[in-house]
Amino acid sequence: MTGRVRVLRVVGELNFGGTEMRTAELLPRLAAAGTELHLVTLSDAVGPGPLADMVTRYGGTVTAMPLDPRFPARFLRLLGQLRPDVVHADCANFSGVPLALGALCGVPGRVAHFRGDDNQHRTLRRRIYRWVCGRLLRISATDILGVSPSSLTFGYHPCWRDDPRCQVVLNGLDLDRLRRPSPDDLRTLIGAGPGDLICVTVGRASPEKRRWLLPPILAALRDRGVSAHAVLVGPGDPADDDRVRAAAAAAGLGDRVHLLGPREDVGGLLRQADVVVHPSCLEGLPGGVLEPVALGVGTVAADLPGVRFIGERLPGVTIVGIDAPAQVWARAVDRAAAFTASTAPAVAADRFVHSVFAIDRAAAIHLEIYRRWASARPGRDLAPRESSRPPVGSGRWER
Repeated sequence: MTGRVRVLRVVGELNFGGTEMRTAELLPRLAAAGTELHLVTLSDAVGPGPLADMVTRYGGTVTAMPLDPRFPARFLRLLGQLRPDVVHADCANFSGVPLALGALCGVPGRVAHFRGDDNQHRTLRRRIYRWVCGRLLRISATDILGVSPSSLTFGYHPCWRDDPRCQVVLNGLDLDRLRRPSPDDLRTLIGAGPGDLICVTVGRASPEKRRWLLPPILAALRDRGVSAHAVLVGPGDPADDDRVRAAAAAAGLGDRVHLLGPREDVGGLLRQADVVVHPSCLEGLPGGVLEPVALGVGTVAADLPGVRFIGERLPGVTIVGIDAPAQVWARAVDRAAAFTASTAPAVAADRFVHSVFAIDRAAAIHLEIYRRWASARPGRDLAPRESSRPPVGSGRWER
């Protein structure tokens, strides 16, 4: 390869979310292979989070570009300055907008990446918005990726297998990051006794994460004679945090629900958990399930396609119905905690690195796509590589 591949990646905001963390974990591997990554965030909040520092450390830039009437002109101007080989947008159907602008500027590679299922009820306004953006996406995208089959089915189109641009690119996890120790002893931090069960949940504060279900689950465990604490890790939101605290107070468990906010030592905290509870009702391929399972921590999660996808390939996932009562969740917590107690972390890690979720697999597919389109730009001399892309509908990532 005689030149670097320049990628302009568009994300919603820089925070401790799944899209941002997966991008951050891929960055060292992509940079080492000659990829120059520049980031656009559709929010004026460039932090907190590790991604901004990582991007600049590896030679890229971060541009905050809020969605307002000036966005198209500003994005076009940035495209003219950077002249990227690829625009890679992680914005669901809105990805059609930056990809269409990329097509207008002659960017060879235009990648749409679906991270969630988007299977919620849609108002008329949202259906119109989705149709317009989806139309732009279908016209302008050269590659359409999904983190799971269901993310393409619900996020893009039910007949995605008939579109040769589509493929499933599973999120990879960096186990080295998850192995880093935490500076805190979690039991001491929250005041838990030696025999107390520690339930951890990781995720940002948003309605679909349903964090307020943790206190009723603790109450149901108490009814079963189990003394437990809930630890919530992730960026907070005043309204959502208040709802969690109100649910804890109503259950008489105000001193057993702990909101830690965003943390950079998530792996170190997870390794101290007895069980992870992930009550979210909207996911693609949830890192909040994949991360603890990779560490050998039993995880209870709502019945979603992405959760089933993980559970079919790795042990340690206990699935309950989305609308299951707290008593059902509590029984599932008992089973998941038993898995944690009987699983050696080294065995779980070895199983994970040989699974389809290994990060090197995801990095290889990203590099193949980026290099393919960089070599298509006139004047670029990038040695073509054999594609690692599975045939559409081949079932390589499916059952």
